[in-house]
Amino acid sequence: MKLSEAFALDSWLSYYPDGMTYEEIIDAMTDDEQPHRIENIDIWGAVVDCGYSEVAEFIENTRTHFEQTARLAIDETGYKKALQELLEYTGGWDLTNKEHPIYKARMVLKKRQTI
Repeated sequence: MKLSEAFALDSWLSYYPDGMTYEEIIDAMTDDEQPHRIENIDIWGAVVDCGYSEVAEFIENTRTHFEQTARLAIDETGYKKALQELLEYTGGWDLTNKEHPIYKARMVLKKRQTI
């Protein structure tokens, strides 16, 4: 099971069998024809009034958001590291030279941080 899947499941479920995959849990929660499949899956009390299908949607949304946020954080970290390595390799640059690749890269990074 991927980290994003475990995070999403743990965010909305208080218990689910260790042997089940993420897909199996979501399928069990959304299969109205076989309600017995959710007997070993417990949702947190805060969402106990929601149906299992609705909680499954919350789980999917949480997984998607986790993956997108993590991807941005990883991309951002990798981008900063590459920029730092480039700066060290070139020995710096003239801060007034707006055509320098590092200056342009810093402006892109600055824009990305404000979004």
